[in-house]
Amino acid sequence: MTTATTTRSAPASLGNRLFGTVSAVRTWAVASLAVNMLIIVTGAVVRLTSSGLGCPTWPQCSATSYVPRPELGVHGVIEFTNRMLTFVLVALAIGMAVSAFRVTSTAAGASMRPIRTLAIVIGLGIPLQGVVGGITVLTRLNPWVVALHMLLSVAIIGLCVVMVHRSYDSAAVAVPLLVKRLVLAIVAATVLVIILGTVVTGAGPHAGDDGTIQRNGISPALAAQVHASAVWILVILTVVTLVITKSRLVATLLAVQLLQGVIGYVQYFTGLPIVGVALHMAGLAVLAAATVHVFWRLRDVVVSANAG
Repeated sequence: MTTATTTRSAPASLGNRLFGTVSAVRTWAVASLAVNMLIIVTGAVVRLTSSGLGCPTWPQCSATSYVPRPELGVHGVIEFTNRMLTFVLVALAIGMAVSAFRVTSTAAGASMRPIRTLAIVIGLGIPLQGVVGGITVLTRLNPWVVALHMLLSVAIIGLCVVMVHRSYDSAAVAVPLLVKRLVLAIVAATVLVIILGTVVTGAGPHAGDDGTIQRNGISPALAAQVHASAVWILVILTVVTLVITKSRLVATLLAVQLLQGVIGYVQYFTGLPIVGVALHMAGLAVLAAATVHVFWRLRDVVVSANAG
């Protein structure tokens, strides 16, 4: 009887560990963030290895198969592997949603409603991202569609960061209104830098195929100069914020920005080597996450004692 009882209760116990605790919510949230950051890097690998059309159609890999055929070679394998990561993201999104709806409140007693909303939005965003990825193939890697594909990934990363913070009940640090405005300016400048970065990518040589794919028609040198100017504005805003706040959070963000800037300059002046560009894309994912992290932590404004 004891053995039978243990056997019957084990699945429920496993389900509770996987989906029914605050710790589970946090684990799913962190995993979702990590893999959504990873897919930016794997997407860059597809482009940098000229594998963007390794699977020449979508949703099938080829006209006759959903999986890469031998004649598609290594490029087909690379592109197909990146496509399969979408299913990992879907699985994580489902796990996150199930966990968010099973747990009644966070460890601090806060409502799970914001986390549930984020889980649903992210869960819907992932298949949308997959469809846009399919459109990039069907449009033969149109650089503007490729840019949208990447920007959607960045937006999902931002939502994942907020979801992680909410699952951990991260407290906001109250700051003066000036600092709040500076942080918002940093966020806006970061968005501009990332958008301009996609324009640089669309003008550059790494189209994702054998070099016959049409680029966006903008001068690569001009695009890079405008992008670099926006980066300097971003860095200046962050330095000013750091001087005012002396915040370790802002100092860390500045370090991420500077490292990303150094990688960007090095890869530009060394002829855009594949490793350098891949590192720059990884840095992009970290920069996006770090920026949202700082925004979330410094989002509250100090209430003046004379207010009201």
